[in-house]
Amino acid sequence: MNWLCIDFLNSDWRDWRGSGRRENRLAKQEWLEQLLREYALHAPLPIDEASAVALLRLREYMRSLLERVVRGEALRQEELEELNQTLAKAPFHVRVISAGKESGYEQELVSASSGWELVMARIAASFATLLLPEHVQRIKICDNEDCRWVFYDESRNRVRRWCDDKMCGNLMKVRRFRERQKEKK
Repeated sequence: MNWLCIDFLNSDWRDWRGSGRRENRLAKQEWLEQLLREYALHAPLPIDEASAVALLRLREYMRSLLERVVRGEALRQEELEELNQTLAKAPFHVRVISAGKESGYEQELVSASSGWELVMARIAASFATLLLPEHVQRIKICDNEDCRWVFYDESRNRVRRWCDDKMCGNLMKVRRFRERQKEKK
């Protein structure tokens, strides 16, 4: 399941292996182009400085909210105000369109706004959906302190701890094993 807001939050990339390397992918035009293409969004590139700053601020704000939600803390309405303000900047509505004779119908989101304000509103809408009761308990942050990747836990019993069991999960298990071996010596 792809989530616009999760991909956006994960634009703050960290090297999961522990090198300390970090990359702000919002500053990379190729990454922004791919995000826009993947979610059928339209905004002018290269991004202007004011929009870049606003995107970065939105990511940091959403990340702080998400970390609190993952810890099980309830958010107060005043803490959600910035999210609601972002949604209000570019209101949109659903429009039904024909998908062809055999395909039936599809929905598309339409707005009078455009550009980065609309992109930020769509990111905020995705985040708002993620906070709904049927999704909120599936939001996780990788237990690997070097990674901290946000992911949606689709496991049946919602017990995943790592963004990827073969990468972070394996690495963390090996680290724990080596720690136990040191303690035995």
